[in-house]
Formats: sequence, structure tokens, C-alpha cells
Amino acid sequence: MARLRAQGRASLTGGARLALSGLGAARAETAARALVADGVDGLVSWGCASALVPALAVGDLLLPREIVTAAGPRLAVDAEWHARLTDRIGGGARLRHGALAETRGVLGNAANKQALHALSTAIAADRESAAIAAVAVEFGLPFIVVRAVADDAVMTVPPVARAALDDDGALRPLRVLRRLVRPPAGRHAELRAIKQLAVAFRTAQRTLDAVAPLLLDTEPDGDT
Repeated sequence: MARLRAQGRASLTGGARLALSGLGAARAETAARALVADGVDGLVSWGCASALVPALAVGDLLLPREIVTAAGPRLAVDAEWHARLTDRIGGGARLRHGALAETRGVLGNAANKQALHALSTAIAADRESAAIAAVAVEFGLPFIVVRAVADDAVMTVPPVARAALDDDGALRPLRVLRRLVRPPAGRHAELRAIKQLAVAFRTAQRTLDAVAPLLLDTEPDGDT
């Protein structure tokens, strides 16, 4: 399958539908609404997340039972779908069910992550899941969240890495190079952080790759 761009959609095995939203709540909502228009009967928020507590390690699989929205309300995932997927995964993965918090910006350092945990009691956070869940609630569809930890509770996401991501969430190496040809103080620290983050994202991706077939086996009747 050709690489999708933001807001692109594709069909998967068994009739499931995939949409690449890109980064942020607004894009996630747009993609979710497009899938609903395609006739899906369930929504999955799929991707990476930031750990808010030290107990989580890079690559841990997150299957939260609820989402804590930035506005405060909590949205529960579909209990039956969640239970089926948990049973299929079994005990071989580092599986976590704690709440996932919505964040409206990048949690770039440990202090920001600690503050969000204290506010929400969630163990991890992302920018898209709450928006997808809200669309599912609006249309009366089941939804679940499947995310993998890409940065742990103490990892700093350097500004150069944030600047290098495009709207699809893909890394654009030329953006990194443009920043580093005129490096600020601390260039070596930023380079080390970028390398650490790249390794962490690959670890998270391996977790998601392993669980993808199990998710398709547990989807609701019809498309997802």
C-alpha cells in the first residue's frame, strides 16, 4: 500500500478502513468523521503516546479503559471490544489499562508530564484520542484506543525534533539539517535526544505492528 498523507484513507484486510489523521485534535476529528461517512461501525485511535508516570516504559502497549478530556469529562471505551482485545493479546505484552489524558500540545519535558498526571490521574497522554472518542459518542459508535509509549515520563522532546515533524507526523530530515547548520548552544545534547527519540519510536512501532492482526480479529461486525 502506498504511503498515506494526512487525511488519506485506505481499505485493510477484512473490509476495515484506515485513515491517517495527522497531528492534533482537529485533524483527528476530521479523519474520524470521514470514516463515519464511509460507513464504519466502530472507531480506533491508533498510534503513539507519551508516558506520564515512571512505571511506563518505551514500547509498553496502552489499552486504556477511559479517556480524560482536556475539558474534564471522562469518556469510557467500549467495554466488550476492550475485553475481547485484551483476551487476544494475552499475557505476552506489557499491557496497561490506565486512563489516557488529552493534551493540546507537545509534552516536551518531565515537568509537563508530571503536571498533567497530577491534574488527570492518567498514566499516558496523546493529542488525538479524545477527539476520535467524541465523534464515536456523537454517532453512537463503539471505540477503543490502542497506543504504544514512544517517550517515557522523563524523556525530553527537543525543539529540533518537534520542528522536524510535518502535519502527517512524519519526520522531515531537511528540517533537522536546516536547524543544525545554525546550531544553538547544546547542539550535541539535542542530537543525542533526537537519536534517543528515534529509537523509542521504532520500539513503539514494533509494539503496534505486533498487535495489529489481533485488533482486526476483534473488530465489531462490519467495518472499523
